[in-house]
Amino acid sequence: MTALSPVLSPAPPGRATAEPPTVVLVEDHVALRKGVELLLRSEGLSVIGVADDVDYAYELVSRRRPDVVIVDIGLKGASGLELARRLLDEDPDAGVLLYSGSADAKVLAEAVSTGVRGFALKNGTPRELVGAIRSIAAGGSYFDPELTTLAAPPQAKPGLVLSRREREILTMLANGMNGSSIAHELMISSETVRTHVRNAMRKLAARTRVHAVTLALKRHEISLN
Repeated sequence: MTALSPVLSPAPPGRATAEPPTVVLVEDHVALRKGVELLLRSEGLSVIGVADDVDYAYELVSRRRPDVVIVDIGLKGASGLELARRLLDEDPDAGVLLYSGSADAKVLAEAVSTGVRGFALKNGTPRELVGAIRSIAAGGSYFDPELTTLAAPPQAKPGLVLSRREREILTMLANGMNGSSIAHELMISSETVRTHVRNAMRKLAARTRVHAVTLALKRHEISLN
């Protein structure tokens, strides 16, 4: 596991913390699934469902509406990426955390393109996984440092391409703030925030907001607090 710190955003203010985050776990390896489920329960998280295939997982998530869906990318049959896309098509703000045993650059780049709020590697520590779940449940995000190391194209141009305001907004996104919180903090409209994000995505040739943040981190245009 890389020694870099993970891209773990702080929980934004305003979320009640009395109830434990609810989780649906989608994993087709029985031993691993049971191990992760036991870990999460021991850490006080509420596992409200488990699944081992895309169709059942989609139906389960639609019924239970968990705070976080942990999705193994390498499901048998249909890919976990397909499930992530289906869930995000229905709810773009769904708390999907992709969970993978592969640090392959192609896999990571494809994961970024789904627009999920989190990506964790299976060789990470239990503490990292639990922290990722809690961050996403609280409205933040989590990305293993392998993502910023491998997911961006190596031919990124040197020098800054983003404006000061675009860098400022992407930095705030990277650290877990949502659009309305950024608008309030900067005293601008939510539509202005969205415009800056769209412009940054265009300049970076990013497919999603998350992809834009990842590329900006890779290019050292922004950094985590």
